[in-house]
Amino acid sequence: MNQSSKVLACFLAGAIAAAGCGGDGTTPPDPPEDLAPNLAGTYDLAAFSSALVTGGQTLEPPLVSGLFVLRQDPPTGNESMGTFEMSISVPDGLGGTTAFNDEGTYTVRSDGTWEQFGNVNQTRGTYTLESGTFTVTVTEPPLAVSLSVWQRR
Repeated sequence: MNQSSKVLACFLAGAIAAAGCGGDGTTPPDPPEDLAPNLAGTYDLAAFSSALVTGGQTLEPPLVSGLFVLRQDPPTGNESMGTFEMSISVPDGLGGTTAFNDEGTYTVRSDGTWEQFGNVNQTRGTYTLESGTFTVTVTEPPLAVSLSVWQRR
């Protein structure tokens, strides 16, 4: 094969390869990452359980009451941050109630992890949001382990 035949063969092979790939040299974009869900809203307490506060019993209104207000920034990939205000009232065992109030920031991820950085509590755990029901399961620290179920207004 002479030099010009080699050049022509290389040119034809390149042209055929380019035609098979769409020819425009672009690749499709990667699919978008799982975005963190938007949890922003106002929620009423539907159920609360804590080994320390309720002795492991799950309490529902009217025995417990609470309000959870979440504001959230737009997600950055699979993570989003926001601010919260929370108040939970539980029976004190003496015929009255004790209120737990906290506010601060939180981080939520699309994999279901939750981190709360409040003035009173710094906790980690998991969350779900299904049909307006927001559930937070606190797994750390051990003294804060709890389950709270909230209903979006």
